[in-house]
Amino acid sequence: MRARFLVLWSVAVVACAAAFVAHLALRQNTVELGYAVGQARRGQRRLIEQRRLLAIEAATLRQAERIEVVARGRLHMDVPEPARVIPVGQTRRQQRMAGRVR
Repeated sequence: MRARFLVLWSVAVVACAAAFVAHLALRQNTVELGYAVGQARRGQRRLIEQRRLLAIEAATLRQAERIEVVARGRLHMDVPEPARVIPVGQTRRQQRMAGRVR
C-alpha cells in the first residue's frame, strides 16, 4: 500500500512540476511577444511620421511656383509662342479628296 502511495505521490509531483514549467514557458513566450509588439508599434509610428513628412515634401515639390523656377532656372525653359502650341486630345480629321496624292 505504501509503495503504491509513493508512486502516485511521485506522479503527482512530476505532473505539478511539468505544469509549472509549462506555465513558465508560456509566460516567457507572452513577455517576448509583448516586446515584439511594442517594437513593431514603434516602427509603425516611425513609418507613419516618415510618410507624413514625405507627403509634405511631395506637396512642396508640386507647387507651381517652384516648378516654374526650376523650369526657367535649371532647364532654361520659357513660355512658348502661341504658334508653337499644339493642342493635345483634339482629333482633327484631315479630309482627303479622291484622286489627289499629298
